[in-house]
Amino acid sequence: MNKLSQEELQDIKLNQQRSNEIIFALGEIALQKEGLIEQYRNVVSEQNELGKSLTKKYGDGKIDLNTGELLPIEEEKSDTPVTP
Repeated sequence: MNKLSQEELQDIKLNQQRSNEIIFALGEIALQKEGLIEQYRNVVSEQNELGKSLTKKYGDGKIDLNTGELLPIEEEKSDTPVTP
């Protein structure tokens, strides 16, 4: 019966350990990703609610984030005549 050398056996064990560590780290990353996705969904939901509240209070418009000024949304002007 053939037997691996101690060095070969140690190399196999080391590779298996490294593989397990990588798999564990990937699992942690997956959990972190799920947590971040949930946080992002919450931020988007809060942003939508804030947008609804501000629209109700000030009407439709575009906010200049530097000044806080609410700029009304201008209707698109067309240079071409409308034909029926």
